[in-house]
Amino acid sequence: MSNVAPTIDPPSSPINPSNSTICENEDECSKPALVTCHHCPKRLCLKHVIVHNEINIIRTYALSDEINCLTHLLSKLDCQQSVDNARKKLDAWKENILADIERTYKYYSSEIDELQNELNQRVDIFKESQKSKMSVLQTQLAALQKVGEISQQQLSPIERDLNQLRQCLESVRCEICIETTDISCNDLINAHNIFSYDRILPNNTLMQSYRKLSVENCKRFVSSKQNESILWSDSRRQLHYIDNKFHNILITLPPITNNPTITASTLLPYHQTNIKDAEILDLKWCPSAEVFFIVFQRHLYSYEPKTNKFTQINLTRHKDYPFRCVCFLNDSSLYISYCVYGMCIELWKYPNNNNSNVNIPVKRWDRLANDKTEWVSHMDTNIASQIGLLIRTSTSVHTRLELRDESLVLLKQIHLNDDFVDIFYPFRLNQWFIKSLSGKYYIYSVETNTYDLSSFEFPLGLQEYGVNSIVIGSGQNELTLCDA
Repeated sequence: MSNVAPTIDPPSSPINPSNSTICENEDECSKPALVTCHHCPKRLCLKHVIVHNEINIIRTYALSDEINCLTHLLSKLDCQQSVDNARKKLDAWKENILADIERTYKYYSSEIDELQNELNQRVDIFKESQKSKMSVLQTQLAALQKVGEISQQQLSPIERDLNQLRQCLESVRCEICIETTDISCNDLINAHNIFSYDRILPNNTLMQSYRKLSVENCKRFVSSKQNESILWSDSRRQLHYIDNKFHNILITLPPITNNPTITASTLLPYHQTNIKDAEILDLKWCPSAEVFFIVFQRHLYSYEPKTNKFTQINLTRHKDYPFRCVCFLNDSSLYISYCVYGMCIELWKYPNNNNSNVNIPVKRWDRLANDKTEWVSHMDTNIASQIGLLIRTSTSVHTRLELRDESLVLLKQIHLNDDFVDIFYPFRLNQWFIKSLSGKYYIYSVETNTYDLSSFEFPLGLQEYGVNSIVIGSGQNELTLCDA
């Protein structure tokens, strides 16, 4: 800042005294104004110009002091406090992460111990099963050696079975697999067993469980083979979800309103009129959309485990008929069976451009049965694109299981000698597990068109789970996991 000197006016000419003026200071001053003040600015006498100049000088000191204060403030301005705060926050985050890592490490260390025990149990079960089969083959060979005369025809079955055993043993994977990510977090780490093999020999051996899941008053369940999870409902119309870490979670269903009686009730099987709207009729897994389907009498919902979200599937029911059951075929084919005499089934596409409004069916089979008293109580599909229909009639207890193609063209009917099918479950490519009305359990082979008594019971159902496992509904309070 530069100090500007006041400008001094030239002295008035004594010859012309009328040109002089009086000092314009705020206090009256009769002295002549000699200069123009740079503080006011006014025309002042010399005395008051000096006074005003001192005011400016004093002001410069005040401004200088203010500069000094700002300089001091500037000297104190740095990022150290911010750095300290950031480090404190970082250190706190580090301690939390380390604590989480330690907790996660202890959890999965214990999990590995449990997986080891389980894997040892499964290996022992498998080894005993294979030893038994090898013992049978050894006995057959010993018998032939004892006779002494051996034909190639006698050796061929033994060689074939031995070759199948060799293929099975060579395909075994027996290990504990732990998967990690760069960030150690419980949600980003998973530990699980891999125990898979190519099954060749007939699948009717005694099932031995490697894990039991507690379920209270289970009424029905369905599994996701690819995600290794289970959705099940209980007798109180509550829904539960078991994730791949076997956490059993109660999930809240959306409110289901009771509607007036269906106008077409005269066309329904007699027992359907007593079903409440909030009762779950069917549960299915949709592989293409990775959602579970929950079927009520008048509503369809999907449940996405990843987001824990329910979505109502908005479609118009044909003639206001109530739903009975559904099944999925291939990527997006949704078959819906209505609970009506004469068998009415519709084919829909789901998902449809990620829209829950499915619009109109692709096809409808109205009056699929010749007998107007027949209706479909259950339906399911296998990976061979076959659709199984359980057909009941109002005139008798007789039931039948029909296998149809994707156009619902009849492929074959499955009959039990002196018995009738009560429920069925698809298994892999060409087998169906069947529970009969008399309480017997069978395994039907599409390939051989034969059925055999099952070595185990599945009163509440059977579902595939993971690579080689199945979930057996062994009772109302227990689900059993076995290698199949």
